Amino acid sequence: MVELMRGTKTSDETVEHVRQFVYTAGLTPLLVHKESTGFIYNRVWRAIKKEVLHIVDAGVASHEDVDRACMIIIGMPIGPFALMDMVGLDVVRDIEMVYYRESGDESDAPPKVLLEKIEKGELGIKTGKGFYTYPNPAFQDPSWLKGNKD
Repeated sequence: MVELMRGTKTSDETVEHVRQFVYTAGLTPLLVHKESTGFIYNRVWRAIKKEVLHIVDAGVASHEDVDRACMIIIGMPIGPFALMDMVGLDVVRDIEMVYYRESGDESDAPPKVLLEKIEKGELGIKTGKGFYTYPNPAFQDPSWLKGNKD
């Protein structure tokens, strides 16, 4: 997937040429119609990430059950907390800060659950611990998706 955004002087011919190039490279071209923080995918990912962090921060559910729900209901191959661990929780915080500075809305500030992990040095895969413990995180066990019967 490649998000394409034209400049103010980009011709339709150039956009079509690049779109075809992306397609022939085996990727899916997505045309972004106007500038927006995060373009398409990162805005959608940001909305999911923001909401799941707030769910866990508020004590509504565990990060494991949120990941299970996203995998079962949405069909994600891994849950959002596992993905944040892969990205790096410090990087996730930095991205959230971009949105927070842009909006000034307190609901856009990185939540406590994320900041506490970072303060403890739990940054995800790169430190061996984040929301999960690595190198063998629980979500890689095929039975994990079904949850605990106890």
